[in-house]
Amino acid sequence: MKKSKEKKEKKSEDLKTEENASVEAEVDDSEVDSDDSTEVMAEEIVEEVAEETEEEKLRAKVAELEERILRNSAEFENYKKRTARQYDDMVKFANEKTISEMLEIVDNFDRALSQKNEELELESFKEGIALINSQMHDLLHRYNVKPIESLGKPFDPNLHEAMMQVESDEFEEGCVAFEMSKGYLMGDKVIRHAKVGVAKAKQEETEEK
Repeated sequence: MKKSKEKKEKKSEDLKTEENASVEAEVDDSEVDSDDSTEVMAEEIVEEVAEETEEEKLRAKVAELEERILRNSAEFENYKKRTARQYDDMVKFANEKTISEMLEIVDNFDRALSQKNEELELESFKEGIALINSQMHDLLHRYNVKPIESLGKPFDPNLHEAMMQVESDEFEEGCVAFEMSKGYLMGDKVIRHAKVGVAKAKQEETEEK
């Protein structure tokens, strides 16, 4: 009886030990699961914060770019308006200096023509006209305008406008025989073609039969 009782007590103790071990294992597993869950939650929170921070940075960058675009657009509009005003002024007053310099020549013409006939001698009148002509050519020279030398030169459609063909003993065929009006260059640019007559071969007179 005594041995049987001891066996039962020992068996009961073994069961308690196993139960305690099982409980401890469950507690340990629960603690591990809890730690893992906490780490996962922490990682998720960190990721959410990082995403929010990145989104805020992107929004700030977009706002900065939008502000810069608006500012550049406004500056460009102001530039266009300013350039348009400058262009209008340039076109409006482009010839102001030239016209101002020509006024002195006009004054000389007026003075020459205002002389009374009895006071005007032909020679002095010619000298006055020659002086005015010289002033005009000096003005053209200051603006780099020069006449095209055409007489006796081969006809060049880039410089000349042929008005007619004429027979000539003096000039070779295809050369400019005379000028109806001079042509002019401003620098290397033709601003007026010379109107010319072009020499052609002289036809031989047929002998009378």
